Formats: sequence, structure tokens, C-alpha cells
Amino acid sequence: MSTKSITSQSSEDRIKQLEQELAKTRSELQTANADLQTAHAELADAHAGLDAAHVEEPETHINLALTDQRLTQALDAAAALRGRMETMINGTELSESERRSMMGSGVRRYGFTDKVSDMIDINPDLVPQYLDEERLKELLRQLEVVRNINAILLQTVRMNSDIMLVLGDEAYRMALMFYGAVRDASIRRVPGARELYHILRDFFRRRHRATDEPTEHQTLRDARALIHGTKDGELIIRNERPHATGGIHEVIDDTHKAKAEWKATESGEFDE
Repeated sequence: MSTKSITSQSSEDRIKQLEQELAKTRSELQTANADLQTAHAELADAHAGLDAAHVEEPETHINLALTDQRLTQALDAAAALRGRMETMINGTELSESERRSMMGSGVRRYGFTDKVSDMIDINPDLVPQYLDEERLKELLRQLEVVRNINAILLQTVRMNSDIMLVLGDEAYRMALMFYGAVRDASIRRVPGARELYHILRDFFRRRHRATDEPTEHQTLRDARALIHGTKDGELIIRNERPHATGGIHEVIDDTHKAKAEWKATESGEFDE
């Protein structure tokens, strides 16, 4: 057999081998594509189930009957009421120091004042000459009306707060659905989804300034981390009970994650 025929036979064998490897690779790709299609179908079913659960979820809150017209009317009525209140206080308001200096009209003080008014009617001989009885009775009548207005306003504020909670809850849940879809798309490397996910993810990050004193919850959490050895650093709590010149309470929380600890994020990045 000549060298040329040997070379030709070797080339043919190599071509057959490459064709077999190519066929095997195509088969593996088809299998992987089928698995991917199955995963996408399961993910779509999961989203559909989540949407169905959200729609079929029994309502545990008030049933709203809102329209844009009704909301506009309520807003106009609230603004008109505020305008009437402004005319009654001559367009001014009490400063914080003035509010603290006022005795107010709580239950006890109002009850005491009303009782004094009744005693004045029964014991006119005990009323000092410098006390204006009619002015006191007029103040009590007006105070009663204002207290009734305050009760109505408190009820109104509670109703408006309930409406805000219901609207905000539904809107936030719908926004979370979109956020979940964007996060899944980012994991699947859909073009453009990663950038949207990074923008929305910032809303769920709590930024802690280094100058802020740690909260009690953060301090306890860091203390447990130090005890279990999952963080490096030290935790110092100094306290001095208050005396005539005041006490001292200081928390020095100098902890950080262990250098060898790494945690994978949802987006495939790694944070130390």
C-alpha cells in the first residue's frame, strides 16, 4: 500500500470520527434544548400558579368602591375643610413651644372644666367676680363642637389610611410580580433584563451609614455572629447610669464578615 493511500484512508477515518462527534454533539444539544424547554414550561406554570393564587386569594380587607370622580370629590372636600379651619385660626398655627405650654383639653381636664361649670350654676355665691361665667359656658359649647369635629376627622383619617393600605398592597404585589419576572429573565440572561434587575434591586438594599449608631437588633445580631465565629471584629458596650449630670451609653460595633466567607448572589455575582 502506498503512502498516498494510507494518508487518504487516515483522512477518511478522521472525517468519519468528526462526523460521529458532531452527531453526538447535536444529540446532546437537542437533549439540552429539550430540558431547557421543559424548565421554561415549568417556570411558566409556576408563574401562572402564582398569578392564579393571587387572583383567587380570599379577600381579607375592605372592598373598595373607588372611582376617579369620587376621589376628586373627597380631595376637594378635604381641601375645603382645611380652608375653613384656617379661617378659624386666622391663618396661623401654634409653635411647638406654645403647644407644650398649653394645658389642652384631654378627658380629665375637659371633664374637670365641665364639672366646674355645673358647680357654678349650683353655687353662684362662690363664683369670684373676675370669672366670666358666660365666657366659660361659651368656651365649653365650642369645645364640644371641636371635639366632635376631631372625632370625625380621626375616623376619616383611619378610613383614608385603610384605603391607602389596600391600594398600596395591591399595587406593590403587582410590582413584585414584574420584579420576579425580571429577576428570572436576568438569570436566564435575557438581553436587557440584567440592567432592569440591577435598577430595581437597589430598592431592597438598606444602606447603613458608618456614623449611625447600631440598633439593638443589629447589636444582638453581631453579638451572636461573634459568638458563633461567623464574623471578625469586636463589640464593646459601655454604660453609666444617669446621675445629676446625666449618664453615658455607648455602643462600639466594629464587626465585619470573615475574610474567607463568600456568598453567591441571585445574579451570579459574589459578595465578600
